[in-house]
Amino acid sequence: MSGAEPGPFPAGMPVYLSVADVLAARFADMPVGTRLPSEDKLAADVGVSRLTARAALAELENRYLVRRRQGSGTFVSRRIDYTIARHTPPSWSASVRNAGRTPNIRTTGWRLEKPPGEVRHRMRIGGRRQLLAVSRDRYVDGDLAGFADTWLDPELVPDLPQVLGAATSLYDALDEHYRLGPVRGWFGVAVDPAPPPVAERLGLAGHPSVIAIRSRTDSTVHNHRPVELTISWLRADVFRVEVDFDT
Repeated sequence: MSGAEPGPFPAGMPVYLSVADVLAARFADMPVGTRLPSEDKLAADVGVSRLTARAALAELENRYLVRRRQGSGTFVSRRIDYTIARHTPPSWSASVRNAGRTPNIRTTGWRLEKPPGEVRHRMRIGGRRQLLAVSRDRYVDGDLAGFADTWLDPELVPDLPQVLGAATSLYDALDEHYRLGPVRGWFGVAVDPAPPPVAERLGLAGHPSVIAIRSRTDSTVHNHRPVELTISWLRADVFRVEVDFDT
């Protein structure tokens, strides 16, 4: 199609933005993961050119309402609310399940090491102390959505590599197995362009925005002694982080 594009679109607004609003309303009630029709089909349904339909889908991708996978198509998407609050259990898996999605965690490595300076400071330990470190990838509905590096006090979590299964929630292990009464003791959040190592590990093209979360869990059973500190990276197109802080 060429020339003026038909459709009851408001004057003064680019047509592709109007089409994006129309499509967003259509997709609102579709389940996450629904595969959408081709650009040609969407263009014909709305009454615009394929280029306009493509621009509208790009706009919806910028709004995190659809995800386009190379060679697979375009799918309905909605971000998962990940709330960081004083009285919310610091469980990533629970946040994913509460959104009606399926979490999965894969452990990629264990090590005993002297942690970086920031970790030592937040865990309140000296420069010679070693902590148990674990690296884990985080999946949502089978797609890699983030990863985390965690440093733990080995005195509080003996035999953790045997206790923590490859897909077990760390929070559940601290709460149910070790009975530490885990609560969030400190956190920091930033949204930045993905550093090259992060983009590579998450399989991201370029340097899209990612969410960096630094979070410490304390034990209420041990006078709020720090148990672990996690530095995690989450895809901003999969998660929406809300900080709910009360004094």
